[in-house]
Amino acid sequence: MSYDTVVVGYDGSSDADRAVEAAADQTGREGTVHVVTAFHPESTTRLMQHLQQLPEEFRYTYDPHAAEKERQHPALARLEERGVHAEAHIVPDDPATAIIDVAAREGADLVVVGSRGLGGVQRFLRGSVSARVAAHAPTSVLIIHDPSRT
Repeated sequence: MSYDTVVVGYDGSSDADRAVEAAADQTGREGTVHVVTAFHPESTTRLMQHLQQLPEEFRYTYDPHAAEKERQHPALARLEERGVHAEAHIVPDDPATAIIDVAAREGADLVVVGSRGLGGVQRFLRGSVSARVAAHAPTSVLIIHDPSRT
């Protein structure tokens, strides 16, 4: 079975790379993979401090999402190599919410996420992104596990 609209969470990790490969495998020839990279936005004060450090002629070319775009680039390049149409989404939110919101907005047929295998304390404090996506996504969810961690 192939899907027309697939959303994949991407943070640059090896688990996310595996999720991108799985998303490409699940996407039909005319389908689209929406690559979602979430980030915590800088405060306005901190952003203004950064801008003040730049020479004046560069202040209007500053891209506050440059780091996220660079982090997301390998996923987009890999999908392009495989001949899969992809769209980038840089979202200022926590990862699970960003993935769920893009999936709902784009009418996703499938969501793909990697499983990082958080330790007990981290999972208790932050919760698992993959578990939150699975519980709240508007569609089916495929969670990709690292076979070396089983």
